[in-house]
Amino acid sequence: MMLKYDHYYTYNELVGAMKGLVEAHPDLARLEVIGKSGEGRDLVAIIITNSKTGPDDSKPGYYIDGNHHAGECVGSMASLYTADYLLSNYGTNAQVTRLVDTCSFYIHPRVSPDGTEVYLTTPETMRSVPRYYPYLQWEEMDGLYPADVNGDGEILLMRVEDPNGEWKVSSKDKRAMAKRAPDEVEGTFYRVYQEGFVRNYTGKPIKNAPLKWGLDLNRNYPAEWGPEVVQSGAGPYPLSEPETKAVADFVIAHPNICIAMTNHTTGGVLLAVPGSCPPSKIPQHDWAVLKALGKIGTQVTGYPCISIFEEFHAKSESWSHGAADDWLYLHRGIVAYTTELWNLATRAGVKMWPRTEKDDEEQEDDFVKMLQWQDKELGGEGFVDWTPFDHPQLGKVEIGGWKSKFVVQNAPPAFLPSECAKISEWFVRTAEALPHLSISEVNVEKAGEGAYVVSCLLANTGYLPTYGTKKALELKLHLPLTIELCGEGIEVMGSAKQTLGQLEGRAASQAQFWMGYFRGDSPTRETRVKWTVKAAPGASGKITAKSARAGTAVAEFTI
Repeated sequence: MMLKYDHYYTYNELVGAMKGLVEAHPDLARLEVIGKSGEGRDLVAIIITNSKTGPDDSKPGYYIDGNHHAGECVGSMASLYTADYLLSNYGTNAQVTRLVDTCSFYIHPRVSPDGTEVYLTTPETMRSVPRYYPYLQWEEMDGLYPADVNGDGEILLMRVEDPNGEWKVSSKDKRAMAKRAPDEVEGTFYRVYQEGFVRNYTGKPIKNAPLKWGLDLNRNYPAEWGPEVVQSGAGPYPLSEPETKAVADFVIAHPNICIAMTNHTTGGVLLAVPGSCPPSKIPQHDWAVLKALGKIGTQVTGYPCISIFEEFHAKSESWSHGAADDWLYLHRGIVAYTTELWNLATRAGVKMWPRTEKDDEEQEDDFVKMLQWQDKELGGEGFVDWTPFDHPQLGKVEIGGWKSKFVVQNAPPAFLPSECAKISEWFVRTAEALPHLSISEVNVEKAGEGAYVVSCLLANTGYLPTYGTKKALELKLHLPLTIELCGEGIEVMGSAKQTLGQLEGRAASQAQFWMGYFRGDSPTRETRVKWTVKAAPGASGKITAKSARAGTAVAEFTI
């Protein structure tokens, strides 16, 4: 029986759930502490594979993480759900059983436990971690800072009547705010601010204070990293933060990882790397793979799979520096995606993709659609009506707005299980694309007195090549594919261990039916290997093939 996904787990709940999964499936899972957070919490990963079929590093690997951003909690729950699904269905679901027997899953649900704990247990929000950045003296800086002014447990918005305000109450729904038209002179107008207090308040104008916790772990990776003046939230240098360094060290220590998924919210979209350059700048073999696996994701989740650089960013010059997915692909040669889970807007029927700039009226209409959706699906509990309040500094204000934590940024709890289930299905299906070595057609032929020729067919039965990606070849991260023959009483004439070239996967196939004609060649996915040996009849031997990314295959034979 699977865990309950009816709320968002605190750190202790999450780690407790992971420990419970391991205790229930000791042969299939183990926990590994991969580092410490800034506040000293263990950064915990769960490693899933059938230990009886070999150690995790002898099989192709699949990496999943969540909560690089503190408030994007669907990501950690989806990561946990995937681990739970794999373990709970082992032995009863043929696909899951095969994958857990032959692959290794590395799942790190919560990259930023410190930040997420603050997010889940206080009204506060932040990008990633509760460490002052970029201003260490933040408490001395003037301006409006977010705070729960009225003590209702939420940090919402404040609207203040102001004849010079740029906002008005929407005529389509009194809860929505609309932009004041260029020719509107008469009427009631408002300024809208984040709910909070103003440090060193001296009257208008009211300016926002700098961010208290502006560090962004997903801008702290080495790929195309830029300093704060180039990329806000970047940190002082690449991998300066213990959480990102732990991820990088873990990934580098597991060269068998071929595919990686990093879970975020919100957007209802699957993002294919690269994010720092157009797809035309990477090997087209890799882009074809990303599109093919992304198509499966769209079929399963209903979310489009798009290019980060060309379609996710509204403007090409706004691309993100130092992102985890770019590092995974551009520096490690791993097939990588960012998932942007949950989207209130698309649930409400708002068109999001491809992304376009919307005018004021379109934005007002979208606001109203989302209000109508939450009225129907949440009984109106997702939005707090504007309520008068006497602010100690600003005087009469109205406080209200979206309960953004668990309506906008994350799925409402009732929608969490389905959100986790559909993305986990994509992860499971894409795991079928991992490369796998296979040894077949083992043959022993007599070649003279006491001499024999042993041969076999070594194949890659997976979709991906044994080297993972063409980018990995460019980076020279592909370790050689080896095959070795050994056995007691068997003397190999020549080299028992042979180093072979890489084997392509089905992804490299250019064959197609076109206009009634078949054309194209199949890629080199197999190779025949031979040894000449001396042995007595009845001697037993073993052939072992190894690839860093495609795992290990073993076959036995008898002379």
